[in-house]
Amino acid sequence: MGGGKFSYEAYSRLRVSKGYDNKSREQIFTARQIDPEMDPATIQVRESRDSEEHPESLSIIVALDVTGSMGFVPEIIVKETLPDLIGSLIQAGIQHPQVLFLGIGDYVYDSAPLQVGQFESSAELLDRWLTRVYLEGGGGGNNHESYNLAHLFAARHTSIDCWEKRKQKGFLFTIGDEPVAQEIPADIIKRLTPADEAGTVTTKAIIEEAQEKYHVFHLHLEHNEISRQDYRKGNWAALLGQQFVEVEDFRNVAKKIAEIVIAHHSFTPGTGSATKTGDDIEVEDML
Repeated sequence: MGGGKFSYEAYSRLRVSKGYDNKSREQIFTARQIDPEMDPATIQVRESRDSEEHPESLSIIVALDVTGSMGFVPEIIVKETLPDLIGSLIQAGIQHPQVLFLGIGDYVYDSAPLQVGQFESSAELLDRWLTRVYLEGGGGGNNHESYNLAHLFAARHTSIDCWEKRKQKGFLFTIGDEPVAQEIPADIIKRLTPADEAGTVTTKAIIEEAQEKYHVFHLHLEHNEISRQDYRKGNWAALLGQQFVEVEDFRNVAKKIAEIVIAHHSFTPGTGSATKTGDDIEVEDML
């Protein structure tokens, strides 16, 4: 996947044609159950590939919390801020971003705790997969969500040319307002992926597995008084260090993703080829 190119003009036409300015969240996100094409149990791998159109693809996974407190984030991206993400990258010289949207919930309480789009580049296809996400609005009272399902999928069910051909890591962003569960039980892995056999994996271990080919960040949105409390930030700093980023204004989340990618991405002069391939660097050194 990943064909087509993003443009502000195409995005503007899309917004107007779909009447997003006059639609509610429920009118945009109409799914009332998981889309069969987004069911991770049926997906062996999602691919981000180079092509004639995109000779140096850069793989970016954006995993959105779609539980009850966080449904406003997909809405604001669709209605307003998609150009902040894709357009900013292109203007900075990163010409071939391919973005995969995931929907994340709670594997204990929700019927669809993981939903998987495709790596895409064009406004139309990015919009297509994002608006097909089922905003289940669930979650539970356990003070954590299953963001680690994004790390599991990225580590074991993606194949990305930026890493496999150029040893350039992709980017994985989880976005939410709670801590992450401490582990993924074996039965959950078998239920939510095609794996016939699986063992329980700790969140620390699956993050490290994902970090082999992705720079892994968590963006914590401080969108209300509760989300600003330390207990709602939980274990993220211990797991990610400076890759745990607190975002005061949720409307800036797409721009923040672009800033991090731009700051971490470097070029060989005159070629547009990335040269940084080392370990993750600290956000405060990048922004």
